[in-house]
Parts: sequence; C-alpha cells; structure tokens
Amino acid sequence: MTKNPPILSDHLVLNTNEQILVFPIGEILYAKAHTSYTVFVEVSGKSWSISKPLRFFEPTLLKFGFFRIHRSYMINLQHLRRFDKVEGLAYLINEEPIPYNKDHVKKLIQLSEEQELI
Repeated sequence: MTKNPPILSDHLVLNTNEQILVFPIGEILYAKAHTSYTVFVEVSGKSWSISKPLRFFEPTLLKFGFFRIHRSYMINLQHLRRFDKVEGLAYLINEEPIPYNKDHVKKLIQLSEEQELI
C-alpha cells in the first residue's frame, strides 16, 4: 500500500534531496512522469523533479482537480484551455502543448456531461 503525499489544506508538500517544497495546488500546471521521477511544473514556469513515480501522486492530485490526460501526464484542469484534435495536443494557459490520449479525453467529456446533469 502506497502512502499519499502529505497535504496542508490546498498545498502539496514535496520532499527533494535538497529541499522541502510547499506548493499551492492551484499553482501547479501539470505533473509529468519521467522514468522513476515526477516533474512538477508551476504556472511561473519553474519545474521540480521529485524522486517518486507519478502513480504515487495520482490519488492526491485527482482530489484537487487534476486529470490523467496521458500515460505520462496529469494536468490541472483549472489551467486547461483547449484540445487540438488534429495535432492530438492539449494546451494549457501558458500555451504549452501536452500530448493526450483520445480515450482519456472521452472519459473527461463523459465526466463533464455527468456533472452537468447533477
């Protein structure tokens, strides 16, 4: 059983080799799997590598409005702006292109439609 990363209200506490980082969740654009590390990218453009796989963070990030858009990416839906169906890319508020899996996007659309019915 994996332990979830610690949370302080709407913050994520991450431990690196050199620092303990406290992120306001809303300031995180996305998390990207990179081998056995997870790279967190902030709205400011800064990025941080954490020596844990993305699947370690997934349960916590899902609770805070993140969505697994691709095998290697979880995006903060608060910062999603559009999908380019031709290119197969999602664009965030900073216009950074993120690859997406069409089946994952179908699931996102379905979830969105279900929420509107409630």
